Amino acid sequence: MTPQEERICRRLQLLYSDSDVDILFERCRSALGDPTPSTGGDRWSENDVVLIAYPDQISDQDQPPLATLERVLSEVNHAFSTIHILPFFPSSSDDGFAVVDHCEVAEKFGDWGNIESISINNRVMADLVLNHVSASHRWVEQFQNDVEPGRRCLLAASPDTDLSAVVRPRATDLLVPLETVNGVKCLWCTFSPDQVDVNWEEPEVLLETLRTLHRLLEAGVRWIRLDAVAYAQKRLGTTCMHLEETHELVRLLRDLLEWRCPDAVLITETNVPHTENLSYLRDGKQAHLAYNFTLAPLLTHALITGSSEQLTAWLQTSEQSPEGTTLLNFLGSHDGIGVRPVEDLLNDSEIETLLAATERAHGSWAGHTASDRIRPYELNVAPASLLGLERLLTGHTVLASLRGVPAFYLPAVEGEPNDLEAVRNSSYARAINRPKSTIVSRAKMLTGSRRFARDELVRRLVIRRRFSAFHPDASQRVLSLRPPLLGVVRGEGPEAVTVVANLGFSKIKYRPSQPSLDLLTEQRVRDEIYLDPGAVVWLSTADFKSARQPGDFVSS
Repeated sequence: MTPQEERICRRLQLLYSDSDVDILFERCRSALGDPTPSTGGDRWSENDVVLIAYPDQISDQDQPPLATLERVLSEVNHAFSTIHILPFFPSSSDDGFAVVDHCEVAEKFGDWGNIESISINNRVMADLVLNHVSASHRWVEQFQNDVEPGRRCLLAASPDTDLSAVVRPRATDLLVPLETVNGVKCLWCTFSPDQVDVNWEEPEVLLETLRTLHRLLEAGVRWIRLDAVAYAQKRLGTTCMHLEETHELVRLLRDLLEWRCPDAVLITETNVPHTENLSYLRDGKQAHLAYNFTLAPLLTHALITGSSEQLTAWLQTSEQSPEGTTLLNFLGSHDGIGVRPVEDLLNDSEIETLLAATERAHGSWAGHTASDRIRPYELNVAPASLLGLERLLTGHTVLASLRGVPAFYLPAVEGEPNDLEAVRNSSYARAINRPKSTIVSRAKMLTGSRRFARDELVRRLVIRRRFSAFHPDASQRVLSLRPPLLGVVRGEGPEAVTVVANLGFSKIKYRPSQPSLDLLTEQRVRDEIYLDPGAVVWLSTADFKSARQPGDFVSS
């Protein structure tokens, strides 16, 4: 047995002490399939930019939605390296996150051949929904009828149990009654009555997850996103978040994933404050990447208020991800803009500013239960409607400039506004930022300012890929510039790039320390520049002398 396999067995012993570890390890090997050799390449580089999309974000009546998505990707894959295809499994609700069968592609989207085809020209990222299954999953029916393995794979609790310490991202009832052959049982449902939490103390749950991993890897998926991982393990009397058992589960999944496919990358998705988020990176043995949930609301606040003060302060003082790990930076996503990660960074008045701006943009906000009261959890609004196309382009350029891997939600990239009709039809707040279109309707809407903003972002991302200063691991030094300017130096020495953004609403002067070339405009900057509202420059001293000679750059 190799040292890696011995480590896996030790982790299995910690989590499944009642099982025969040798037998369980062999079952894990069988579920995962044979190992594949490493290609020896880096896990990420300055070439890596993620695009996030639903499998049916854009449809065409003549082909499966996944085939249409592949066509759309061909338009922009010179700017995006990786496509995060949101859940494409059969599901019963939550736009794919109430999974009925993790090992199948929903027929309405296409089949595994479509996923394999996309993976030829794009790195593919997909979800492992660890915390729950759909109420329509086979395990629920088995639980009702006291049949194996479902009777052991779901989490139930007595309604008399004291669950007051449990922290949740929702305000629905935690326990949902279910009629069974043994009477009424209460199923644990962290997210909704249609999403039933699984029992991670049962080895069959692990094995089912590994079968899913095997199928994803066989289809060419290499980046694995652990959805809602913070809530996976439960222990009565605790918050049931970030338990040590949960961290050990992530370590186990990483070890098993690296044993099966050394090139694969594990990403944790935890909509929590930064220090909690980094608990999945800090020891270097869990995730390779973690979602940077704090950046989105802070950057949104800066773009709304025109002040860089809070964002700059956080960037200067926040803990960095350790060597060998990095953060996934994003602004808009299918889940809206989380507020909980900034509860300790923005005061009540500043959070109210976010809520008020969202309501003015005809969006809404959702709450979560905390200390017997409802606190804001996320903003449900399309970024283009909240910020406008110009400010959204500024925000997207800033996040592409920061340390980490940038990720962009396709509707935000294409300037999709609030889908208010979807909210009215579904009474579901998150539907506002989950628009669907056809090839024909997209062509009609992706014109004018929306087309310009999309193409300009793509152009900037293509430029970004040429400079090692934007490698996710390259150093980052945050400058102490007068608000509303935000300044960041990426990289070191002659290869460094100084990023300066005017987050305010009026023109402002900036004086670089030495003559530079703005990589975005190829204009030379000698003494000072006047940055228009929302303007961003990427200044390089190394490229100054070799630049074309159009004259000094002074913005109009």
